[in-house]
Amino acid sequence: MADQPRGILTYQGIPVWRHAVLIQWALQIISAIAVVTLVVWFFSNVAFAINDRDIPFGWNFFGRSYGTPVPEHALPFNDSTDSYAYALLVAAVNTIILAVAGVILAIIVGTLIGIARLSPNWLLSRLSLVYVEFFRNVPLLVQLLFIFYFILVLPPITETYNLFDVLYINNAGIAMPQPTLSSGIAPGLGWVAAAGAGVFLGYTVYKLRNRREIVTGAVSYPLLTGIGTAVGIAAVAWVAIWAMAGDTPLGLSIPAPDDRFGRIEDGLRVRSGAIVMLVGLVMYTAAFIAEIVRAGIQSVSRGQTEAALAVGLKPVGVLRNVTFPQALRVIIPPLISQCLNLTKNSSLAPAVGFADLTNVGITMTQTAPAINIFLVIMLAYLAMSLAWSAVGNFYNWRTRIVGT
Repeated sequence: MADQPRGILTYQGIPVWRHAVLIQWALQIISAIAVVTLVVWFFSNVAFAINDRDIPFGWNFFGRSYGTPVPEHALPFNDSTDSYAYALLVAAVNTIILAVAGVILAIIVGTLIGIARLSPNWLLSRLSLVYVEFFRNVPLLVQLLFIFYFILVLPPITETYNLFDVLYINNAGIAMPQPTLSSGIAPGLGWVAAAGAGVFLGYTVYKLRNRREIVTGAVSYPLLTGIGTAVGIAAVAWVAIWAMAGDTPLGLSIPAPDDRFGRIEDGLRVRSGAIVMLVGLVMYTAAFIAEIVRAGIQSVSRGQTEAALAVGLKPVGVLRNVTFPQALRVIIPPLISQCLNLTKNSSLAPAVGFADLTNVGITMTQTAPAINIFLVIMLAYLAMSLAWSAVGNFYNWRTRIVGT
């Protein structure tokens, strides 16, 4: 049978209006053109509105002196000389510190509560259930305001709670001892480096002992051995630097009240706004993480748990060596989402007066273009969210490589 002549509007012998690949490409091109047109239209209207209404717009203000205090600042800050750009950097560092500390504590608290939800102890499991249901279903802003007003009932600075002359608690915050470099930068940094090496070696010892315990079945106490290795190396380095430098590598700055006004000087002073944000974010996010951990543990086949118990592993060993490592594949993806949520929820800080990126940005809008400031804030939160996503993607990649 002779081949039929190909039409002009055909590709690979198929009419173009019925070719699946060409239809998909045409739809993608049309969608891309529509999206680009919409974005250009939107920003063109924004630019027109800015010019028509004389809304301030520009980036020159970043170099000007900010002139407003930033109450909390991990970086040194001088409100009379430092610029708008540096003030935003200081506020961004505050947000990052809050987010990282909150994520670490929320993971710890959430993991413990998630494990407690599966406890055979009726009272412990029910208390964990009450915690999860309460904190998950009450809006975070309401919880933050409740904690804020709870702290306000603490005594004022002049009547602060004094615990052993090292810990001071009042409605302005908490003051506690702070490690400081006591004999110059070099000895202190040297000991920190040695302690870091000790932690790395301790983790290596833990992994080796843990592997030996799994292979041989003999009790090796990997966690205690790893911690002992890290602590031992840090202690030896401390004594060696003390003997060579004639002073301890680190000292303590002890807080003390000022006799004139009762204000606390020296030490590490954490303001009430930071405490409210940290406690609120941790308690709220931990409730979601607890359910993620519970679901991850329950996703592991019960037969593996029974088999591990049958070969003589204790319940804690089963959880640490059998159940939890497998559950991590299920836990990590939604856990990263909770890290993102905690970071973004930190933008509620203006409600309790914590000087985070959003709070400082709102204050700046009184003397600088609001559009530019919030563009910078949005890009900063986008960068932080992408950083958490990168952590999750790295873990998934590493897990896939190890699994193969």
